[in-house]
Amino acid sequence: MSTHDLIREVTDSRSPFISADQLEALLGEPSVKVFDVRGTWSATPRALPAEYDAGHVPGAAFLDWTRHFVEQDVAIGLASVADEAGAAQAFKALGINDGDLVVLYDDYRHMLAGRIWWAMRLWGFAEVRVLNGGWGYWSARNKPISRVSPQIEPGTFQPRKQDGPLVGLDAFLRTKDRHCVIDARGAAGFAGKADDPRSGHIPDSLNLPYSAVLDADTGLFLDPEALSKVFDEETPRWREMPIIASCGSGYAATVVLLALQELGRDASLFDGSFAIWKLDPDRPVQQSSPA
Repeated sequence: MSTHDLIREVTDSRSPFISADQLEALLGEPSVKVFDVRGTWSATPRALPAEYDAGHVPGAAFLDWTRHFVEQDVAIGLASVADEAGAAQAFKALGINDGDLVVLYDDYRHMLAGRIWWAMRLWGFAEVRVLNGGWGYWSARNKPISRVSPQIEPGTFQPRKQDGPLVGLDAFLRTKDRHCVIDARGAAGFAGKADDPRSGHIPDSLNLPYSAVLDADTGLFLDPEALSKVFDEETPRWREMPIIASCGSGYAATVVLLALQELGRDASLFDGSFAIWKLDPDRPVQQSSPA
């Protein structure tokens, strides 16, 4: 298959993923822009450029998830997605143009790459895919690795905000009762702590930890049949109702959004998620026993 045909195969697919083999076959294509979004949320949330410098997918540029496509001068746990000006600045700085295919990967169970995937789609860039399995799968399969950073020319893509991907607080308050609200945090975070009355979850939300849609050994997303089974078991209203995904701050929930997209379901993200919800003491929280 020619690289042109492979790009068409990837972009014609509704899947949000690109496989390691597909990406390897496209390395060096000028219109394929690859970004390393490695970082961590544990302890101090931060990007990890040192890991990128030590080795990355050939041709990949580093994308700092704490600087691009996110509100600045706000604590990262409360920062919203970037506005139009911030998105335009990010597309320009990253060298992204109309007609490009963007590929994102991280080593944090897809939640950082997933957040950028969601943000790019929110601002109208549709041809963006997440490397299934991320850096861990790529390196474990002995795929090629480089330490050379590419030169980036300013990008020309102009953002155009899309209806659907984003639900802000006001809209969430108005519409949450008509949606299946899926909380992607782990069971303990969803359950809350007895000594912290503002911990727990948004009332009537359903818990589907983002890790449940991933294979624990490979980091790959489960196949569609297994994904459907997980959603049927944990969030039984997902087939009949529109879906809003939530989590702690709007990152882990994007892993659930990726899984839903793989199943052909569009869903929205409650940006800010529980971190925003719990700020107002008049908004109720629910606690429960961990599963």
